Amino acid sequence: MKSENFERKAPYSIKRQLTLSVTILVSVLLMISLYFSFQSAKHEVEEVYDARLGQSAKLLLLAVSLSKNQNDIIDHRHQFDAWMDNIRQLAANDDEGTVYGHPYEQNLVFQFFSSGELLWSSIDDLPALSKSAQDSGFTDVDVKGEAWRTFQLTFINEQGISEYVVVAEKHAIRQEIINEIALATSIEQMFLLPALLAVLLWLIAKYLRPIDQLRTAIALRNAHHLDRIHVKDHTVELAPLVDALNTLLEELELAWEREKRFTRAAAHELKTPLTILRLNVENALATDEPEQKQQDLHNILLGIERTDRLIQQLLTLAKVETTSERAIDSVDLNVLLQRVIGDLAPLALKQNQDICLEGRCSKFLGDSALLEVLFRNLIDNAIRYSGSGSAIRVVLHEKNSVIEVQVSDNGPDIAPVTRERLFEAFYRGQSDRGDGAGLGMAICRDIATLHNASLELMPRSDENNTFVVRFSHSN
Repeated sequence: MKSENFERKAPYSIKRQLTLSVTILVSVLLMISLYFSFQSAKHEVEEVYDARLGQSAKLLLLAVSLSKNQNDIIDHRHQFDAWMDNIRQLAANDDEGTVYGHPYEQNLVFQFFSSGELLWSSIDDLPALSKSAQDSGFTDVDVKGEAWRTFQLTFINEQGISEYVVVAEKHAIRQEIINEIALATSIEQMFLLPALLAVLLWLIAKYLRPIDQLRTAIALRNAHHLDRIHVKDHTVELAPLVDALNTLLEELELAWEREKRFTRAAAHELKTPLTILRLNVENALATDEPEQKQQDLHNILLGIERTDRLIQQLLTLAKVETTSERAIDSVDLNVLLQRVIGDLAPLALKQNQDICLEGRCSKFLGDSALLEVLFRNLIDNAIRYSGSGSAIRVVLHEKNSVIEVQVSDNGPDIAPVTRERLFEAFYRGQSDRGDGAGLGMAICRDIATLHNASLELMPRSDENNTFVVRFSHSN
């Protein structure tokens, strides 16, 4: 077959694929967010540090007048050196401050210049970080193999002398602290990733739980357990699927019941005629008398005919019971009844019966094949059970969008017990006069039900037994 040429794809897990996709997507998005957050925080911290350098330079330049005499500058320097010595002595580590300041101040340097000459550097052995008064602003310089971030602010005093201050910071220490601060601002996102993934995995498992429940419920169903499926966590998405499965299970259960009933009925009804056929065959083989052999062969032929009729009725019943969709077309009952009566007329003439069709009606929608079975059974029963010389009438009426078909005969009255059970399957009210299996009226009832029509046996009136079938034009 053509379909065999296609490779059968291995099944995959929706839950696993969804979990993997969400994990990858969230991880990538969070990593991208973490990268840009880190870069943004780093940029902001660098700006803050540059602003601090600039602010420090302004404060120093405003607080100390570079035009003072040399002795004043020396006094300021001695005081600064004393503070720094106290910080080094009191600081237990680089992260703890003292009453004189913070150990980090050792990574900062400031230098005072006047007329291009270095007057004071906070670190004695550090060369001048500026070469001229024109180097104002932020600059990155290398001194003794170390990179420094500097800010220079120039001031022209009243005597027209250029005085300026340089505030600097080691670039390595600066970048280390900037990275630590930027990383600290992003550390929450690093913890957020596994927490978010854990929550997402829990949510996926929770909201996919109805699928697991449905899978378990379906796995428990078999030919002997076809009851409705109930999912504890009912969802809008699964509701149509559950309803469709329940409808299918109901149809399967009905089909299973019909199959069991049909099997039992066929086994029961075929057992008797087959037994009779076997006996007639044994008698025919055992006798040497031509007349007896001829009678046995005749009985075999009658048994075969009865078995054939029984099988046809069983097949018709099975077809009607398993019909879920009708072959809808426009049905002309006038033509259909004429055809049925024409086919059965020889059987009526054989028993000297009169059969006629009266009235007309309009067309309506229905399954013509099933309707022919319905009226063939009704008329055939009337012919078989009304007796020789009887009159059979088929009358059509149409009124207020209702079509009524009456099949009546003037045969013997039907017993009350037979009237009550007439439409039961395998019930034979007159087993001595028929050769069927008691399925004809049950078949008629089922066909009428498929057409949303009614079938009933009316009370005996005017010495007639009358069956009435009523159809609505809306069918």
